[in-house]
Amino acid sequence: MRRWRNPPVYRPLVDLLTMEERHLIVTYRFDRATVQELCTQLEPDLMSPIRHPNGIHPDVQVLSVLHFLASGSFQTTVAMASRMSQPMFSNVLSRVLSALLKHVRRYIIFPEVEDLPTVKGDFYALDISPTS
Repeated sequence: MRRWRNPPVYRPLVDLLTMEERHLIVTYRFDRATVQELCTQLEPDLMSPIRHPNGIHPDVQVLSVLHFLASGSFQTTVAMASRMSQPMFSNVLSRVLSALLKHVRRYIIFPEVEDLPTVKGDFYALDISPTS
């Protein structure tokens, strides 16, 4: 009988339905509906072609990358929080960003040239000034 040196470690799935809305917004900068929509759209691109038992679920991949982008932190820090190695997170980051690029035109819309004066005026009307 063959024994494992170390038992396999299974990563718990992140459950978007049980997370508080405030936690989602603070950690990922998106509300639940937007995160779920992103996960659904990116899932086909992020599923492993081979159903590996220790593979990372697409939701975990998307949430890890959103956390990285929202926090501006280091890959190592986000990888530890996501319970994966830094090299693995680097691969996940690359896969998720590539998948996001396929849908970028759906989420990032630039104004037409004739709309620029209106957009600029609306922006200046916000009266946002940096605090010292």
